[in-house]
Amino acid sequence: MKKVPVIMDCDPGNDDALALIMVHAAENIDLRAVTTVAGNLNRDITAKNGLEIAEYFNMKVPVSKGCYPIMKKFEALDISIMGAAGMGNAVLPQAKGSYSPLNSVELLHQEIRKAPGEIQILATAPLTNIALLLSVYPEVRDMIKGITMMGGAVEGGNHTPRTEFNIYTDAEAAKIVFQSGIPIRMIGIDVTYRTPVYEEELDELLACRNKTAKFIGDLMFYPGTKERPVPQEGLFIWDALAAAAVINPDIMTWRHHFVDVETRGEITYGETVVDVKNYLKKKPNTHVAYECNKQEFFQMIRYTIEKLG
Repeated sequence: MKKVPVIMDCDPGNDDALALIMVHAAENIDLRAVTTVAGNLNRDITAKNGLEIAEYFNMKVPVSKGCYPIMKKFEALDISIMGAAGMGNAVLPQAKGSYSPLNSVELLHQEIRKAPGEIQILATAPLTNIALLLSVYPEVRDMIKGITMMGGAVEGGNHTPRTEFNIYTDAEAAKIVFQSGIPIRMIGIDVTYRTPVYEEELDELLACRNKTAKFIGDLMFYPGTKERPVPQEGLFIWDALAAAAVINPDIMTWRHHFVDVETRGEITYGETVVDVKNYLKKKPNTHVAYECNKQEFFQMIRYTIEKLG
């Protein structure tokens, strides 16, 4: 089996952590590097989490520290959402190794040049690193096979009325990436809202109770407490869906649209404008996910739990 070489650009973050171990466990993925960026938390915490996850699961890949947003003040998520360290209730041993001597932009550049035309980027964070890469090294634009990203929405938002968090955090960066001409697959919040994970489904997924199952449960604050119960509407595991789409793109139902990002709107800054009805008459640049095969998604998580032990 020819494996797909992947760089994961992320801001761990509990859902990033699950996505990362999923691609690490997948038989058809060759994880080449983990590049971190400011997003869910500041860049020091996301890098620390990335390094600790990589060591705990014996990933043997370089982990780098990334950037803050290009044009706007950085705003981390409220710690009540993911916990103070962004990892729910999960606590990992302090990493003994070191970060890559390269920052995230330089590490992306190095790994892409090693395998021109082959690398898929799994982006589960604000797109700052990738936008800077394309701006500083424009020649790599044609060397990237594709980008699968968690971000944006066809309708509505989860951070403001019109915007999703990853895109809002650095809309200028997102605009650069969407306009790059690189093939893009977008896992927006629409498909994640259609793929909730309910308490009884978590019971089944985590019944194995090995190290990996416990880690995933802790990430999701599972089994919950009186103060933080599993929501009746289920959990939305955003970034894990993007990982699933890299492992097997056929898990999603896709539609091809033109997508751009609003960077000037007073109350729509960061909106992904998805031209569903082709009003703009522009060539589609993004495959947008609409539906996910939930049973296959669960099977990927089960496989990760069994494979990593």
